[in-house]
Amino acid sequence: MDAEESMINKLKQACGYEFTSKLHRMFTDIKVSDDLNNNFNDYLRQNVVELGINFNIYVLQAGAWPLNQSALSPFAIPQSLEKSVSAFETFYASKFNGRKLTWLHHLCQTELKFGFTRRNYTVVMGTYHMAILLLFESSDSLHYWELQENTKLTDEQLSRHLQSLVDHKILLTDGSAKSNESADEESNTQSSSASTASQLTPHSVDTVYSLNLNYSNKRIKFKITAVQQKEVQQVLQQEVEQTHASVDEDRKLYLQAAIVRIMKDRKVLKHNQLIEQVINQSKNRFTPSVQMIKKCIEALMEKQYLERNTSNTDEYSYIA
Repeated sequence: MDAEESMINKLKQACGYEFTSKLHRMFTDIKVSDDLNNNFNDYLRQNVVELGINFNIYVLQAGAWPLNQSALSPFAIPQSLEKSVSAFETFYASKFNGRKLTWLHHLCQTELKFGFTRRNYTVVMGTYHMAILLLFESSDSLHYWELQENTKLTDEQLSRHLQSLVDHKILLTDGSAKSNESADEESNTQSSSASTASQLTPHSVDTVYSLNLNYSNKRIKFKITAVQQKEVQQVLQQEVEQTHASVDEDRKLYLQAAIVRIMKDRKVLKHNQLIEQVINQSKNRFTPSVQMIKKCIEALMEKQYLERNTSNTDEYSYIA
């Protein structure tokens, strides 16, 4: 964590506190959560509580992290997790009276070991995946309606997570049994495609899902993710575009401020001299394009901070 803290401090020096305030809070949350987990383990030992699983928690500040609480879904916590969740809630309430915990199950990760296959596999997956697969401990085949009734997941969430389990050949549907032998070749490549697919396979409440008892994979440890719907991908793309636009706007404002500082000091400068000095002042933060600097000069002329000399159009004067 020392490298991350050093990077945040460098960003703070270069860009100011406001730019890095959320990063500082995120970094603090991680360190506090490490201490909280140690205290929780001490609490379990003192109260002679055995969870039966490795259980680690991150307690995050809602205002500092992109948590997307709109993705929360109704969810019935699996019985194997209930004891751990209840124990942590009791422990947390004893330390922080009045604070409310909101469980973000859609952001949690679990490690599940497969015991129904010829080889032992360790699979990293989301909590919803785990909840679905644990239901198959009592039966090799289940209807869609049975899975929904037991997990309480929305149709959208359950469909996406079932789809990725089928894509990885861990589960088979009514029409996919014939392809169970190809799991070892395809599962290695499904992680990337499963996370970006936008089409969900049609199903009905009576669709039957079965464990692929012949499942095999060249990897003994791998990760599966949920299918992202087209709408989710569009939202992510919009966020990327908004971030780029925000960065671009911040850079323009920085360049305009640099131009004003230079011209206030020099009063009169030729075009190429101004471009050169702006690039020199900005290079520690970013390398601006000549085109971007030109646009900033034009914007400042419109705001009447600068003007072209009438006798030499290649020269600018600062307007006091």
